[in-house]
Amino acid sequence: MVLDENLADNVIADMRHFFTPEAADWYHNAGIPYRRGYLLHGPPGCGKTSFAQVLAGELQLDVCLMNLSSKDLDDDCLAELLRAAPGRSMILLEDVDAIFVDRAAAGDRKTQGRLRRKNLEQVIILSS
Repeated sequence: MVLDENLADNVIADMRHFFTPEAADWYHNAGIPYRRGYLLHGPPGCGKTSFAQVLAGELQLDVCLMNLSSKDLDDDCLAELLRAAPGRSMILLEDVDAIFVDRAAAGDRKTQGRLRRKNLEQVIILSS
């Protein structure tokens, strides 16, 4: 995987700061949900999942993998899975672009349900 200079170090430093008591207090005092997200994007096989696993290993986080392209996944199921994630974990959402339906195709019965897939993306969510 090829990253911009210092990008991996900056992400790790940001993740470490997220898990400090000071950051937790700041989120609590600001009334903001205590979680952090990162969007990784690129073509299949470029190392997004490997990079996420390296980050989790570096910070000794559990990894919860969720594939959003599953036909059985609805809003309620997704919300329940996110709530059930253990503390100090990384939730890796695979195929994020699969949840966005092409609006033009959604109106056409012949193509209804077809998904627009330009870039495969992943989201990392840190759970406190």
